[in-house]
Amino acid sequence: MSGARKVTTVLPGFEHVARFWDTRLNDYLVKVKPGEYFVSQADEPISTTLGSCIAVCVRDPQAGIGGMNHFMLPAALGQSEDGGWNSGSARYGNFAMEHLINTLFTRGARRQRLEFKIFGGGAVLASDSRI
Repeated sequence: MSGARKVTTVLPGFEHVARFWDTRLNDYLVKVKPGEYFVSQADEPISTTLGSCIAVCVRDPQAGIGGMNHFMLPAALGQSEDGGWNSGSARYGNFAMEHLINTLFTRGARRQRLEFKIFGGGAVLASDSRI
């Protein structure tokens, strides 16, 4: 493991996100699972596995912060019996994006400098219709 980098300092609230040793990178790799999001101020590799889900990577290169979310459904619609929204879960795109972007803002990112990359949304079942 010569030349290997130690696990970087994790921002509060992201201690639960899984990290794995990647022999190709000779480094720890952050794995964002469905319904999770991750933000870091360190130069560290982040990954996920997609099929029909969506992952959005957002960064502010000047502030040196970025992150990724992994959501399964576009939005949680309607209200629950107690009058609240169905879920604030990051499994839903509307909440996943809000969580990710607001966390970046609280850590110094600025709206004008944000860069986005969107991945996924593949048709993984034979019965999926084409748009």
